[in-house]
Amino acid sequence: MPSEAEVVHVAWGVSRADTIRDALRSQGDEARVIALSGSLHFGPIDPPDPDVRHAWLRAVMRPDPYADQREAEEPWMEVTSPRVHLVYWVCMSDAAENASFLEFAFRMNGRPFDIIDATALDFVTRDGIRKPWSLGIMRREDIVASGLRDKRRVFSRTERDAAAAAWTALRSENAPLRIVRDGRLVSAPLTHYDAALMSQATRDWEVAARVIGRTMQHLTDEVDPPGQVVSDIVLFGRLQSLGDAGYFEIKGSGPGMRDYEVRKPTTRLPA
Repeated sequence: MPSEAEVVHVAWGVSRADTIRDALRSQGDEARVIALSGSLHFGPIDPPDPDVRHAWLRAVMRPDPYADQREAEEPWMEVTSPRVHLVYWVCMSDAAENASFLEFAFRMNGRPFDIIDATALDFVTRDGIRKPWSLGIMRREDIVASGLRDKRRVFSRTERDAAAAAWTALRSENAPLRIVRDGRLVSAPLTHYDAALMSQATRDWEVAARVIGRTMQHLTDEVDPPGQVVSDIVLFGRLQSLGDAGYFEIKGSGPGMRDYEVRKPTTRLPA
């Protein structure tokens, strides 16, 4: 690392970056922390064009208007500047974090960086020892108590090449979804979460957001493997598509997930 290079910490998502920043500050570390944008575990990634992804999101997922935002490119330009030395924080069992990391490794084009990897780490919480499936569940005090900052290491050239190759393969597949299986990010069809979503609906009318929230909890705690985090944008899009196909009854003026009610059909499901 050049002596003049600024050390900058990087993570996917604003909330994760904020927590890491708080943890570093509590340990006397004033380094910058940059949050990368883009939910790259769903939507097209070839070409990696924010406008193409935004158009796909609006056409296929029909998101809640509050979630219908373009992905900022500026943080990516900032972290790939040659004037900084990057320390990337990630938990590979989280599909969104994994996808963002692979895109980062690809964009670095072989340039060295460090990594702090929380995957499968035993970390200390007030509730005991746990294994995180995402940095998103770690609080500032969890990061500090677990000594996560001290686990920083160089991400080797072999690892960098493998990560870039994995993202190249996923780009060529350009699937609508990407999920973690056996520790790897893999492509998945748009219908991947449909069964889980339909299993959480009832015969009674409920606000769509409640069914979506219950599905997210089900995927986090009740399936094998646990921690299958999925965006509510994906589930809302699938709920609307399944309603169009007759697998749900939906009523409401829209356009957001709190503006619709949903229930299982009172008649026989379509074949």
